[in-house]
Amino acid sequence: MMMAPVRIAALAILFGTLPAVAAPPRYYAYNMTTRTDFKGVYLAPAGTQDWGPNQTVNDKDHSLDTTERLRLTGISAGRYDVKLVDGHGHSCIARNKDLTQETSFEIRDADLADCR
Repeated sequence: MMMAPVRIAALAILFGTLPAVAAPPRYYAYNMTTRTDFKGVYLAPAGTQDWGPNQTVNDKDHSLDTTERLRLTGISAGRYDVKLVDGHGHSCIARNKDLTQETSFEIRDADLADCR
């Protein structure tokens, strides 16, 4: 007598024989080397102006402060341009941050060279 697929799946779960489902990666931005706090962090696929939502809403005080990391949500592996906006409204674009092999990137002073 053949078991129904639902029963087989239930038994497999019970005995731990189903393969584990990997959790999706978590992505982060780090602000460890600058002296600037950011009120806006927006990502767009590299080379575009398709800015996503402000990622600082993921932080308890809605900012990316110095020596802090910020969880990035709603993105997948890829290369991104990052628009950074400070508390005075000055914005900079850090280009081509690589999240294809890594799950985080660091914001550096060199990324802030063209702030306006």
